[in-house]
Amino acid sequence: MARRIRLIAVALAVTVSAPQALAATAPVVPTGTVETTLISRPRPVSAAYKPIPKDALCPQWWALARRAGWKGNQMETLDYIMHRESRCKPKAHNTTLNKDGSTDMGLTQINDRSWCRPSRYYKNGYLQSLGIIEYCEDLFDPLTNLRAAKALYDYSQENGSGFRPWGI
Repeated sequence: MARRIRLIAVALAVTVSAPQALAATAPVVPTGTVETTLISRPRPVSAAYKPIPKDALCPQWWALARRAGWKGNQMETLDYIMHRESRCKPKAHNTTLNKDGSTDMGLTQINDRSWCRPSRYYKNGYLQSLGIIEYCEDLFDPLTNLRAAKALYDYSQENGSGFRPWGI
């Protein structure tokens, strides 16, 4: 009985003090180093995931754009828009170019009058009605701006061209 308890204690402690006593009941554990070789297989590139091209204009925002819901086939056009509209700067704020006095905000320069100010259609603003933003200034956050831009893209896609809000 004492030998059986000792074997259990030894097995639980994962130390072997008497290998000859454990030979019949315990598995052999090799000592030293074990060399392994991992075989790497290339992952297929799906349409939803596209590697960042070397000539991307705003590569620093691609991962965040994917997180916001943008797909591979939309990424190059989105990249162009971010560069054209804000030069890839999330705090870009156009306060002077719109004749109606509206402003454009963030990476994709979303217009406040069209998308986040109260209107006859949306009491609190379109993006607020979707729960994407609370205030127009939230559009200076890169992830929020990219989510808002994706919502505008989806809305426009239902009515023709997804990139229509940016004149594309």
